[in-house]
Amino acid sequence: MFNKSFLVNRLVKNLLDKEFQLFLTSGCFDIAARKEFVMLIKALTNVDGFVQEQAQSLKTISYFVSAYPLVVSERTNRGFLYDEVIYSRFQVPVVTPQMFECMIEEEIIPEVKAIKGKHTVTINTTYLRKKREELNLSLEELSKEIRISKKALYEIENQRVNPTQETVKRLEELLGIDLKVPYRMERVERTYVEPKDEFQKKVSLEFSRLGIDNSAVTSASFEIIGKEKTSLVTGLSTNTVKIKKVVSQVKGLSSIFSSQGIFVAKKSHEQAIDGVPIVLESELPELKNSRELNKLIREKSE
Repeated sequence: MFNKSFLVNRLVKNLLDKEFQLFLTSGCFDIAARKEFVMLIKALTNVDGFVQEQAQSLKTISYFVSAYPLVVSERTNRGFLYDEVIYSRFQVPVVTPQMFECMIEEEIIPEVKAIKGKHTVTINTTYLRKKREELNLSLEELSKEIRISKKALYEIENQRVNPTQETVKRLEELLGIDLKVPYRMERVERTYVEPKDEFQKKVSLEFSRLGIDNSAVTSASFEIIGKEKTSLVTGLSTNTVKIKKVVSQVKGLSSIFSSQGIFVAKKSHEQAIDGVPIVLESELPELKNSRELNKLIREKSE
């Protein structure tokens, strides 16, 4: 059985072997990995430890930086996860370490999902209907052969439900075809997190006023994620001391995300720390739009 450190090290080795650029962090995700795409990976020995607040922030960050969120875990409170199944927790995909290795090896993986205790499979329903009609089989005739109801087969053909593994196996054996659809990671839909305090709320509202789509985040090394032409990773701080503690996180993650990292501070005598510009909270109301913010960021970076 893994502990957290062992699991993270295993994932890191797998990713480095595949020449991913990595950055390790903590909070709603543990690994940011970039190659042709970006993945934000949460590693947990027990997936039940992944709470809704973490999931919401992980999905929000993934949306703004065009990343794929993923949880890698080996068990729940009820037992071990199956290697061939893609689970979900708070609408974030969950896979085992073995399945994760197959994914980054770019192996063809059938989309088998765990839903309400059943393992269902995504299939090519167009191919199913075409083959059934070629064999002159009615819905009723085929349903009897595979031992499900006519209504259930109708629902499957019309993509209203996905069939169980057992049903797919019978269909493929009877029709002599492969119906399973390979799993593909999906982009996250637009999602937001409510600010947790007045400072976060004020800066978020200022960004919105400047025309920058943004959201507060929690359980991360930064507090606001935004996007105009490029994403904006924003840490918030009341003083320079705090910035120095987390500047490497904001800088490293910004690099992985191909984003601009900044800090918004209530007070600071520094223009930038380690190349990350510091915008004062008092400077934001003076700006008219995102172009002026970008100009201010460039000036502070020089």
